[in-house]
Amino acid sequence: MRTLVKVLAAAATVAVSALAATAASAQDKVVLRINFTPWGMHGQYFGGIAQGIYKAEGIDLEIRPPSAGQQNEVFIGTGREQFGLSNADSFIKARASGLPITAIMADQPDTPFSVITLKKDNYTDPKQLKGKKISWFQTNVKGILDPLLKKGGLTRADIEYVNVARGAEVQMLAAGQVDAVFGYHYGQALTLDMRGFPTSVMPLKDNGVNFYGTIIYTSDALLKSNPDLAKRFVRATMKSLIWTKDNMEKAVAEVVKVSPDRDLKLETKKLDIIYGLYNSPDYAERFGRMNDAKWESSIKYLAGEGDLPKTPAPGEMYTNTIVDSLDEAKALSKLVVKGKS
Repeated sequence: MRTLVKVLAAAATVAVSALAATAASAQDKVVLRINFTPWGMHGQYFGGIAQGIYKAEGIDLEIRPPSAGQQNEVFIGTGREQFGLSNADSFIKARASGLPITAIMADQPDTPFSVITLKKDNYTDPKQLKGKKISWFQTNVKGILDPLLKKGGLTRADIEYVNVARGAEVQMLAAGQVDAVFGYHYGQALTLDMRGFPTSVMPLKDNGVNFYGTIIYTSDALLKSNPDLAKRFVRATMKSLIWTKDNMEKAVAEVVKVSPDRDLKLETKKLDIIYGLYNSPDYAERFGRMNDAKWESSIKYLAGEGDLPKTPAPGEMYTNTIVDSLDEAKALSKLVVKGKS
C-alpha cells in the first residue's frame, strides 16, 4: 500500500509539474516597442507588468525602447515584434510608406506637441518665432508645425530647425543655444519649470491643429492571424491604465527601476498631467476610440507639404473593433472623462 501511495504521489507531482509547464507555455512572448526611452508616460505599461496584469492575460511582455538605427514601425510591420506605441505623425509616415500596420487603440486623443520657450523671452505669439532657432528631432514631421507658423504669418523658411539628440533639447534651451523647443508641454516644459527655468507654451492643439497624440498599433498580419492576442493585449493595457490612475507613483517607480536617471516625483507629475489629457470628448463612450475625421485631419497636415510619399485613406489607419468589444474601455472612460458617473 505504501508503495502504491508513493507511486500515486509521484504521479501527482508529475501531473502538477506538467500542468505548470503547460500554463507557463501558454504565455505568449510579446514585445512592445515604445516611442522614447522609458519615462513617466510609460508608467502604465511597466506598472502593468509588475502587477501581473499582462501575465493574467497570458502575455509575457517585454518593453523595448526606440531603435537608434531603424524606424520602430518596421519591427512591427515585418512581424519581428508584436505591438508599438507611436506618435501619430511617425505612424502616419510609416503607413504612408507602405508598412502594413494598423492602430488598434488611441492613447492620447490630442497631440501634446507644443512650442516651448523661456518665459523671460516673452514669446507669446507665433509671429515672434520669425528668425528663431527651434530644436528638432529628425523623426519629427515638419508639416505638423505649419498651422502654428501660418497663424503667425510665417513659413518654414522663417525659422531655423536645429537637429538635436533626444534629451539635449532641454539643456540647449536653458543655455540659450536654441530659442524654442518643439516638444511635449508635459515633458520638456515641466522639466524646465521644475529646474528653475519657467516656460511659456504654445500647444499645437490650441493653435488650430486637430491631430492625434499617441496610438498603439500592430501589424495587419497579426490582426488577421491572431486577433485574440491583440484583444488580450489591449484589455491588459486598459486594466493597467485603470490600476495606474490611483497608483501613479507606484507605476512610475517601475519606470525608474529601468531608467534610474529619472526623477520619481517629476515623472509622476508628468503622468498625472497626461491623465488629464484623457478627459476628451473622443473618449465619452469608450477610452481609445478613434474616428475618420481626426485621422483625415492628421493626415492632411503631413500630406499638404509633401511630407508623405502617398496619402493614405483615414479608414485604413485604424480599427475600433477591439476597443468596441471591451467592457474595460467603458470602465476607463467613466474614470477619466469628467461629468461621467
